[in-house]
Amino acid sequence: MASFEIRPLDEDEFEGLPNAFGVAFGFQPSEQDMADWQAGAELDRSLAAFDGDQVVGTAGAFSFELTVPGARQVAAAGVTAVSVRTTHKRRGILTSMMRRQLEDVAQRGEPLAILLASESVIYGRFGYGLATSHDAIEIDPRHGAFARPVDDRGRMRQLEKDAASKVLPGVFDASRKRNPGDVNRTATWWDTYLKDPESRRQGGSGLFFAVHESAKGKADGYVAYRVKNEWRHGLPGNEIRIDDLVADDPTVYAATWRYLLDIDLAGSITAWGRPVDEPLRWLLADPRRLRTTVTGDFLWARILDVPAALSARHYTVHGDLVLEVTDEFLGRATGRFALTAGPDSASCAPTKKKADLALSVADLGALYLGGHAASTLARAGRVDEKTKGALARADAMFVTHPAPYCRTGF
Repeated sequence: MASFEIRPLDEDEFEGLPNAFGVAFGFQPSEQDMADWQAGAELDRSLAAFDGDQVVGTAGAFSFELTVPGARQVAAAGVTAVSVRTTHKRRGILTSMMRRQLEDVAQRGEPLAILLASESVIYGRFGYGLATSHDAIEIDPRHGAFARPVDDRGRMRQLEKDAASKVLPGVFDASRKRNPGDVNRTATWWDTYLKDPESRRQGGSGLFFAVHESAKGKADGYVAYRVKNEWRHGLPGNEIRIDDLVADDPTVYAATWRYLLDIDLAGSITAWGRPVDEPLRWLLADPRRLRTTVTGDFLWARILDVPAALSARHYTVHGDLVLEVTDEFLGRATGRFALTAGPDSASCAPTKKKADLALSVADLGALYLGGHAASTLARAGRVDEKTKGALARADAMFVTHPAPYCRTGF
């Protein structure tokens, strides 16, 4: 099998990354796309595989802060732009890039990497586990009455783009620090998002913005959405497409949805990437009208430093567990680890004690953010209970509410 040079791109080679990625994913980057890619990329983390001077594989990463249970932040590599040209598939390029990238992540002191997978079959063999899921939902707003009135002392206010650029980042940043699974958004991310190019609209309008303000005038929630115009037989049936919704407080959440459900001329409201424990159904007088159209995977997590990752988060109840972890791809996470943890602190270290649970590093990644139960994975044959009662103890310790949820694609 031929070998290919894998290394970070030089600045004058950078266009090779979006071009190769575009070929693999079926689009041609515009000049603006190129500029946005270069503005947001971390060049020293942008790997490429070369066949001569041609880029035939790509794998980038962002330096993220990931919120973990306990409202704590941990450094994480946000893996992105992974591709291999069709002409070079099945030649070991992806495996070589993943190995090189994960070793780099470990050397940077980041205890884990996260990614969004184009296909869910790809990354398990590299030690990534399915850490969060999300839903696509739809509702006819004409059946959007609430079961109970909302006692909101604040107000909703529409914003133009310039005003939104000053308000939304701060509201989001405060929210993401509270919500497991969320990552930070840089100033460059916001700049690119608010440019709102036609290529991202998929037949809808440009972005509209509405912010919720408290009685004292403080912004504490917002929604960004598009409208796809639809008229049939002279009757309105516009589709309201929610693009980004931030509302942690129950009253703010209800008020924001009330605003959306009251938009005139709408026949449907759709949202992709919503949390699996969406509260909206419990606000509605007619909950059957809210339909979940798709449930899919979102964040995949790959733990590299087990003690650092497990001690970085907090746990719902106090408990002790000894975990036997296998890492067949890289070996870095292989070992037996004693976890002593609770709601306020956690410690984890290698141990020679008898294991309570045995699992792969991928399945530890699936458990890490608290969105999946060890007992569920055990029923699928993925976690082996060595000590009676350990599964129930792990379920109680690792679970988090609300469910972990990432609002940012990367």
